[in-house]
Amino acid sequence: SNQNMERKSMGWVTVYIKGKSGCESEVLKNLEQSGFNFMPGSSVERGLTLYWINESDSLRAFKKAIGSKTIFKYRIRFYTNVEDFIESKHNATPAPSQGQERASALKDLESWYATKNL
Repeated sequence: SNQNMERKSMGWVTVYIKGKSGCESEVLKNLEQSGFNFMPGSSVERGLTLYWINESDSLRAFKKAIGSKTIFKYRIRFYTNVEDFIESKHNATPAPSQGQERASALKDLESWYATKNL
């Protein structure tokens, strides 16, 4: 039927992921087991892999299919274009580490709570 033809001509969106070494095989295994609709790409550079996902699927659904344990274990970051990845690489050097940022955010939160007497 005509409706099926429309469904088959779906568009694909590229998602780049970067994580600690070894993440690629676990990500692929999790995606395959989840039944999520994707096409694996190749590694663009060490630790950066691309995947195509159906444009009607959300990045959140893609992350859910990979699983939070895997995302945290390999510290996976997601980029929807190469420019974002390159920008993150350039901004990563002078910026404080995630741990420092988290500690400073917690301090801000604690002082905010203190002023609210909570």
